[in-house]
Amino acid sequence: MILMKKYVACLECGNENLGNGEGTLQIEGDTFRRTCKCGWKVETDATEAEVDQ
Repeated sequence: MILMKKYVACLECGNENLGNGEGTLQIEGDTFRRTCKCGWKVETDATEAEVDQ
């Protein structure tokens, strides 16, 4: 829940939309991924530090 609040908006362009080519949010097990249409993405899991790209 903390990561969802932190990444509700893209850190590059401020886009808050998901789906329809706007961006994605995936939570699978301990892995959290958030992407944006501008190319920004973040991925983290329980065993590694966050990686902003």
